Amino acid sequence: MYFTNVYRNYKQALDVGAWLFIIGSACFLLDDLQDWFHYRIGILLTLKYGEKDNVDATINHIDKKQKTFFDRYRRIKINLNYLASILGSLLYLVGSVFFLPKFEDKEIVGDILFIVGAAVISLSEGCKIYRFACTSALDSNDTQFHVKNIRHNLQAIFISCFALFGGVFDFIGAILYLPHLNQTDFDENRATALFLCAGVSFTLAGLLLQYRYYYRSRK
Repeated sequence: MYFTNVYRNYKQALDVGAWLFIIGSACFLLDDLQDWFHYRIGILLTLKYGEKDNVDATINHIDKKQKTFFDRYRRIKINLNYLASILGSLLYLVGSVFFLPKFEDKEIVGDILFIVGAAVISLSEGCKIYRFACTSALDSNDTQFHVKNIRHNLQAIFISCFALFGGVFDFIGAILYLPHLNQTDFDENRATALFLCAGVSFTLAGLLLQYRYYYRSRK
């Protein structure tokens, strides 16, 4: 999963690259846990104080009381959405470990975990984007898809879009890295370029997440 002219010229390139994958995956897992944690805090604040104006309550349709079965079902779906992202990032982290040179004979395991993790993340982020488009800033009971709702959740949309792009890039790149599709230097560099694009996308998503929860909250 590295550019061929790099690891051939630098002995430690494979180790460094694998550790960067591990660190990046760990950071993305922490971001997903942070996102889920803020969602749970939003629920607690709303249930305890009725603060419906906080960011998490608005985006996640959190009402003070769960009046109907549909309300409970909606809450469960949101939880599963967040947990799916966490699962995908966890698969990334475990898969990254197998990219260390000492696990070279099990590298295919890491690649498969990356494929599954990328698929889970892509589906999860796609669901988030759809959910945001179904979230009305004017009527919390309106759960219909409206393109106009996107502008009310632009930060969340951008975070999920970048994460979605990262997942798609990794999904395609990991498939192209499978042994029967990775026969030449061009093949490996092509997959590596996609992993690089994924890394940039995930980094942007992570930075936007920090801005959303910390910088903006202090303004």
